[in-house]
Amino acid sequence: MNTKLILAETELEQWHKLIREAEADYGYALDESMQSYLVFTLMRFMKEQALNTHALALDYLEAHCLPEKMKLDQLRNIGDQCLLISGLFPKRAQKNNVRISYYVDLGRSAYHHLSHCTQRSMAELYSRLAATFIQLMDLLQTIRHYSAPALQPIAALELWSDTGSQFAYKLHPANALPLHESLINRRLKQ
Repeated sequence: MNTKLILAETELEQWHKLIREAEADYGYALDESMQSYLVFTLMRFMKEQALNTHALALDYLEAHCLPEKMKLDQLRNIGDQCLLISGLFPKRAQKNNVRISYYVDLGRSAYHHLSHCTQRSMAELYSRLAATFIQLMDLLQTIRHYSAPALQPIAALELWSDTGSQFAYKLHPANALPLHESLINRRLKQ
């Protein structure tokens, strides 16, 4: 855990600085459009405080029955919430008796569906959000790690095993080497 104090004149500037700092620490650089989307998502949800107040999977299913505009808003909201929960508030998954990868899968799916339902410029952004969801989650977990441990060892192992999260992998002790299921001999599993 690394305690950092990042100060800026405005809230917008502060989020940008925090994300740039996390990018440097994690070793992953976002382009301007992805960074801006992440900043505005953080700003929007930090003001609302209504993150994961009910079953997001039900909202996801209901979204497909809504009129197009409402459907797009609901899917974006679900994708954004899943990203923030998996990245900044992963302990909520444990509280809800689900793995963090549940939010990863649901969020990626919401962004993926948005990429097929929106105009071309937005479709590209949502497609990239779905494709880089795990890296964005890792970046947010890097930010979370500045103030408190982002993941407990078992949750980190599960997240790495389920998603290939590099942040979760780096949390493993140096003398422990987790094996991904694909590396285990099939006869040993029987």
